[in-house]
Amino acid sequence: MKNKDAIIDHLRGKLELRDDVHAFWVEGSSAQGYADEFSDIDLWVSVDDDKIFTIYDDIELLLSEFAPIDFRYVLKNNGDIGHVVYHLHGTGKFLTIDFNTQGISRDVHLAKGIDSAEIMFDKRDVVKFKERRAPYSDDQLDASRQRLRDYYWYMETCLIKNVRRGRKLEALHYYHLILRYATKFLRLRYGWHEKTGYDLKHVYRDIPAHDVKNLERFYDVRIDDVEAVLPELEAWLNDL
Repeated sequence: MKNKDAIIDHLRGKLELRDDVHAFWVEGSSAQGYADEFSDIDLWVSVDDDKIFTIYDDIELLLSEFAPIDFRYVLKNNGDIGHVVYHLHGTGKFLTIDFNTQGISRDVHLAKGIDSAEIMFDKRDVVKFKERRAPYSDDQLDASRQRLRDYYWYMETCLIKNVRRGRKLEALHYYHLILRYATKFLRLRYGWHEKTGYDLKHVYRDIPAHDVKNLERFYDVRIDDVEAVLPELEAWLNDL
């Protein structure tokens, strides 16, 4: 935590002085209260629209003032968001820095309770918070539950065909598609409809332990045993 706070403070002190940097905030586990010794740093800045990608040269100079950069990986370098991951020499192995940039013309509306953020500075009221959407109604959940069952029926046929053709990896692909769809439904059921695209990310936060245990159990199946476990999987899905 000492290095993490020091890195953020170092960047804040330098970036706040710049006229082309309008806001600087922290997202991720630190802002959400889940940070531990394995957590990284998720940083965001709002900059002039023409600096979304060019400002990384300056960011790297600032990071190098703290410690030499020994790892750099570009995740996104086009469109309206930049994203580069760094690691600094001498810091913990897991203390990577996810540095995200966006233009001042891009609105930021973070959902309360999902996209928590700690604002380091915000000169132009860039970061705004919005209320979450209402949870699914019982009728909507029933419709989603039926779609899950229909999806299972279809994917089961694809899975079994590939098992019996000896195509184990393709069978495993369809099996995992079923589990991913089940995870989406569980997020809907427990009120996390904004996070249906997260797959297994945050599953331990968002889904009760008994359902997580079932997901763990079904994921922990050898390729050769996939077809044999299907009746048990179908029974669990029908009970959701």
